[in-house]
Amino acid sequence: MATATATINVKGERKVVGCTFTENLCFKIPDGIDLEDKTIVKSWGVKWGTLRIVYTNGQEEEIIFEDNEPDYKHPATMEIQPAQDWGVEYSEDEEDEEDEEDEEDKEE
Repeated sequence: MATATATINVKGERKVVGCTFTENLCFKIPDGIDLEDKTIVKSWGVKWGTLRIVYTNGQEEEIIFEDNEPDYKHPATMEIQPAQDWGVEYSEDEEDEEDEEDEEDKEE
């Protein structure tokens, strides 16, 4: 008889495959701008595929990455993990719990 392993997916010990995807983005810096020159650029950063530059004169500029569709072809990491770590519930388990509750109600 086969023995259960730490990666078997069973009720009470559900598993999922957790993946991490990475995508490389690059943004064109406006001509003549040195992002590290604090006399011209107050701050800059990237969030949600957009380069945001805040200039010392108060002007702000946003440069949106043109092709912001993620590539889900090959994950950077892939690992079998507990479903509870991802907040995943299996509908089969919920149905089984409802059936058990119905049986308990009938017995009362």
